[in-house]
Amino acid sequence: MSPKNGMWPSPFNEMFRDDVALPDRRIEIADCTLRDGEQQAGVVFDQDAKIRIARALDEIGVYEIEAGTVASSQEDRDAIKAICEMHLRAKISVLCRGLTADIDQAAELGVWGVRLSFPISPIERKHKLKDISDDVYISRALELTSYARNRGLQVIFSPYDTTRAEMPFLRRLVGEFERAGTVDRLRIVDTTGCALPESISFITKEIRSSAPSLALEIHCHNDFGLACANTLAGVAAGANFVSSTINGLGERCGNASTEEVIMALEVLYGRPTGIDLKKLTALSKTVSELSGIPVPVNKAVVGENAFRHEAGMVVAGVLKDPFTAEAYEPEIVGQTRQILLGKKSGLVSVAYKLNELGLDLPEEQFPELLTRVKQEAVKRRRSLTDAEFADLATLLASEAAVSH
Repeated sequence: MSPKNGMWPSPFNEMFRDDVALPDRRIEIADCTLRDGEQQAGVVFDQDAKIRIARALDEIGVYEIEAGTVASSQEDRDAIKAICEMHLRAKISVLCRGLTADIDQAAELGVWGVRLSFPISPIERKHKLKDISDDVYISRALELTSYARNRGLQVIFSPYDTTRAEMPFLRRLVGEFERAGTVDRLRIVDTTGCALPESISFITKEIRSSAPSLALEIHCHNDFGLACANTLAGVAAGANFVSSTINGLGERCGNASTEEVIMALEVLYGRPTGIDLKKLTALSKTVSELSGIPVPVNKAVVGENAFRHEAGMVVAGVLKDPFTAEAYEPEIVGQTRQILLGKKSGLVSVAYKLNELGLDLPEEQFPELLTRVKQEAVKRRRSLTDAEFADLATLLASEAAVSH
């Protein structure tokens, strides 16, 4: 096997690609940074921020933007209306409670679709719907979805806490939707991030078998660090839409990261998403700036360390062939490869960095320079900046000149 289009994933992935890369299925991104992302504790997007993020999401080519919750505030509604008036290519949807008043507000704002959030697990229904019966739940769900459809809206039904629902009731509900034709899409929600990938796969397949023509979306939280894996499991099992957020923002531990899911689909499954991948890192930085939530340096895809290398053995391989340590080229996502000098560096890193910075030092002095680099890195408890490395090299050269 050799790299293709700047990517070199595991050859064993080929055994499973047919589970996702079906010719009649297109996987669409329904980004919810502006809604669930803003629900992360401490995050506030004002109207200007929402417009900037919406425009950036549209520019990378997402299919749909979940722009907010109509019941949140007047400012939120104003922002949603402003986004709708931008006439973006992306579809604009909003989250609504199970109230016709919310649906009316959404329609008046000019959105394309509504996401009707209606709890389905026993614990959620007990505390949020006054423990209504199965029959009443289904009756209200059909009434709400029919009402939204009659208002000319696309209808995405979001039975949150889907992963703790009772399967017989879930199958019954989606079967009713299939027969009534009042729902365009159903969102499978792992509200507390408590499901295994195998569980997501099972739930998705069960819903698919009960409602074959109903489009499915997968929305996973990251409480166990499984949001991306669970999202991919949902896609592999039949979900057509991915509900995710830039940088994984969201309630508690966040959601599946839009950029991680996209790159997993592109690289690991070989499934084109239609997204402008080169803009992912810039978009991540924009969302980080506007949300006030820093991106961890070791964050997949967009983190500063995603393509940084320091360890001597690793660098030795990377300088010969970057695919010894990388599965795809950093330029694909708007990143650049960097070689850092620090405690774990080797002589090959010293030679590379001297050449990169245009510094002239006799090769016999490389070991001494490496020793000083390691000492300085231990002292500073981090790798060195290029300027700090250059200072060490310059000092060593001047000492050598004096001694001679």
